[in-house]
Amino acid sequence: MTRFLKLLTARTLTVAGLVGAMALPAESQVPTATLAGRVVDTGGAVIRRATVTVESPNLLGVRRTTTSDDGYYVLSLLPPGRYTVTVEAGQFAPARTELTLGAAQTLTLDLTVSPAAVAEVVNVVAESTAFTGMVAAATNLKGSQLATLPTDRSLLAGVDLVPSVHATGPNGARSMAGASSFENVYLLNGVQIQDNLRGTPLNLYIEDAIQEITTTVSGVSAEYGRFLGGVVNAVTKSGGNELRGSFRTTMSNDSWRATTPLGESKLGSLVPAYEFTAGGPIVANRTWFFGAGRMEDRSLGRETVVTRTPYEYRNSEQRFEGKLSQRLTDSQRFAVAFTGIQRKETNSAYPSVNEVMDTRTLITREIPQRLFSAHYTAAVTPQFFVEGQYSRRGERFVKAGGTNRDRIQGTPLIDGQTGAWWWAPSFCGVCGDESRDNDSFVLKGSLFKSTRHGAHNLTFGYDGYNDRQKGDNRQSASDYWLMATSSTAVDGVVYPVVEPGFSAFIVHWPLTESSRGTTFRMHSLFVNDQWAATPRLSVNLGLRYDKNQGRDHGRNLIANDSMLSPRLGIVWDPAGDGKTTINASFSRYVSALAGSVAQGASAAGTPSILVSAYMGDPINTDPAAGLVPTDEVLRQVFGWYDAYGNETLVQATIPGIAVKVKGSLASPHADEITVGLTRQLGSRASARVDVVNRTFADFYGRRIDTTTGQVSDEFGQSFDLELIENTNVPQKTYRALNAQANMRLGAGTNVGVSYTLSSLRGNMIGENIGSGPLATEALLYPEYRDLSWFAPVGHLAADQRHRMRLWGTYALPIAGDANTLTIGAIEQLQSGTPYGAVGSIAMSDLDGNPYVPNPGYATPPGSQLYYFTARDAFHTQHMMRTDVQVSFARRLSGRRLAEAFVQAQVLNLFNQFQVYSNAANAIDTTVLTANDSPDRFVPFNPFTETPVQGVHWDYGNAFGKPTGRDAYTLPRTFTMSLGLRF
Repeated sequence: MTRFLKLLTARTLTVAGLVGAMALPAESQVPTATLAGRVVDTGGAVIRRATVTVESPNLLGVRRTTTSDDGYYVLSLLPPGRYTVTVEAGQFAPARTELTLGAAQTLTLDLTVSPAAVAEVVNVVAESTAFTGMVAAATNLKGSQLATLPTDRSLLAGVDLVPSVHATGPNGARSMAGASSFENVYLLNGVQIQDNLRGTPLNLYIEDAIQEITTTVSGVSAEYGRFLGGVVNAVTKSGGNELRGSFRTTMSNDSWRATTPLGESKLGSLVPAYEFTAGGPIVANRTWFFGAGRMEDRSLGRETVVTRTPYEYRNSEQRFEGKLSQRLTDSQRFAVAFTGIQRKETNSAYPSVNEVMDTRTLITREIPQRLFSAHYTAAVTPQFFVEGQYSRRGERFVKAGGTNRDRIQGTPLIDGQTGAWWWAPSFCGVCGDESRDNDSFVLKGSLFKSTRHGAHNLTFGYDGYNDRQKGDNRQSASDYWLMATSSTAVDGVVYPVVEPGFSAFIVHWPLTESSRGTTFRMHSLFVNDQWAATPRLSVNLGLRYDKNQGRDHGRNLIANDSMLSPRLGIVWDPAGDGKTTINASFSRYVSALAGSVAQGASAAGTPSILVSAYMGDPINTDPAAGLVPTDEVLRQVFGWYDAYGNETLVQATIPGIAVKVKGSLASPHADEITVGLTRQLGSRASARVDVVNRTFADFYGRRIDTTTGQVSDEFGQSFDLELIENTNVPQKTYRALNAQANMRLGAGTNVGVSYTLSSLRGNMIGENIGSGPLATEALLYPEYRDLSWFAPVGHLAADQRHRMRLWGTYALPIAGDANTLTIGAIEQLQSGTPYGAVGSIAMSDLDGNPYVPNPGYATPPGSQLYYFTARDAFHTQHMMRTDVQVSFARRLSGRRLAEAFVQAQVLNLFNQFQVYSNAANAIDTTVLTANDSPDRFVPFNPFTETPVQGVHWDYGNAFGKPTGRDAYTLPRTFTMSLGLRF
């Protein structure tokens, strides 16, 4: 029953710039950029009262300022995009520079003017990347660049090209810099767009509307909080003074792909996805609009496990975005944006497509979403700037579960050997919708001050965030599960095998109080001083104060803590020529509270868990005697349960009674030390290397020991009181060498590379696919376990030693410049992920004598998890994959900027297969012990004996083998797009 125990434990937790003196990151919470620097003449003398003007297709109107007495200037609140910078000063000739500003980037541009008698206009084209010459390791990728590469142009497509990003979280979720996948922050136009429970980014955007994506994985400014991993900031387009837009049709077909070695079935239907964007002026230089949409009805051929029954999964989705930008005055701008999604999934499988054995378990659900934001900026004076943003995001889950509340028809069954489901869906789809919402408010000021001792760019502000959830976490429509001993499939029909004697279990999930809605607020204050101390040395001094206030589903206060987070960094230019810089930083990051961890302490919205061992007559243990169908098995089991179930209660978790939050939960935090080197390689290339060390602390923990005491319920049952608290008993450390480089080989050839050599070690994973965030069990019944075999230190499941992405594009003009052929490619190389042999062992001998004398617990554990090998004894295979895209664009006559295009994309061109994924139980890790096969194996005392393979335990027959198609590299897949850009 190892898989049953793991599944039940998991579900229990569910219930419960150019390089220069000031090239430092002013990473605003709202994604505007800052341009700063100094104006000097050819002899190096500072130029006072020079006028600096910036213009851009992305900027409403123009912005200008004048230099200080020390020659410094600053222009903040600039939307990302391509800029022309002009400096004018008296008897000097104007100097003009072209450059690109990324989202949330501060770029230093020192400008040099020449006497008018020497030159009329000086034009310079400045090239920069978002990772050069800064404390922060930030990578900026344009949406137009992603469109020329073989990607789906999504937010994660840009993230995946960044070092220290590993798709090794549950179900392939992204772990950044060693943090759990739910501990990143994903922002769209400055608004957080993550699922409240698991922290995965939501697709609240249209791919062709993405202007750029900036991902920061170390040395993050004090303006950012609520994360332990990385910060992703995506910006969508906003219109302009010219009407621009696009229309795209992307066509895919399930039959256009190869199959994995498992030979799964495919559907032969064409699936078109339609995208459009349009933006332009309502009033030139005053009012802009932008709109976008995406519509897709996707079908995929899937099949159930074991029974191999084919079925069609459909995902129908319509997304829309609208944005309005208004220039109020020359120094004030205001923008509002709305995004909405209507999504319907037909034949959705839970927990995953690899764990559903029949089509009765599939559901049809709807997930509508909405996002609204309003953004205001103002240049109060040439040195003082303010900006503010308010946002609100909403998400609903409609009919997300079973719809038959009958105990026979609505109870799911789970195979105790494989963990696969059948008969009825999980969760309840007719017990009320679930909502996951958030709202935020950011107010920020920036003050620029130049002195004889350098220039200061002081940023300060308030960041308020509120995570809200409401819903009753019913685990099935009937509020019951049957965990069967195993199952037998005959002609596509699954029959449960139910044996007595702690082999099969009835799980009851009664709900006594409905959710009143959670609120997990984080109030934050931040201040950050970017000090250009000398022409060669820049210093970043930042401090963030985070204050949490969390209330559970019953409106009980369970978190009321605060923490200070210093952010210190330097950038040193030893030669003073801007070609080589050395950066170093110390940062403390504080995450948002994982509200789901504490929900087991609330009776509201959280069902109790009552597990009874089945002790009735065996059912379907002898196939020769005829197999009893599932509905009749359920009638027999529930008949026995109604008569005797209370007598065989083996687990009782009562929210509000048996679980409490100890005092106030604190936010986990991580301390980071980073040292890096950046090098400009001529005018066409740049590279950066960082060494990162990050240590995590203040984990969530569940504790039961002799000091926590006992409680009783209304039936007189006694339970050991479990406390949810913070602990530093677990360990987790991430070390990495990150390298990245960009190179422009010619007018039409660009190459990029990112590489990570990393190590993630510890003894706490902290998340799974079903529950999201988890609390460690290392503090439960400490007398009954030793951490050396219960939670050994080793490389964690998300560890990935090597990870490289190499990409490039080559554009070839044809027939002059009327036609362009572009070839884009991405090569992916990465190590496998570790896993070990872990199984469930009994805590008593064959005669029932316990190995540990009970020190007074009401329900001491009868079994424990045991690592028979090192945590990282095995690894999935290394993965290699080559993706290619070929695009042809033809300029249309009569419209200089209009073009028609067609793109063909092949993922995994050479159809290379590796079993590389351990996400969502894709690799079988079954270990057999006396708990699973008492006739084959002998129990052992884990405190005094070393288990012997073949005597006390052994690998399951399928150990290390793939459980489904998701374990393999994506098969060769072909898609095609065609459209129009104008």
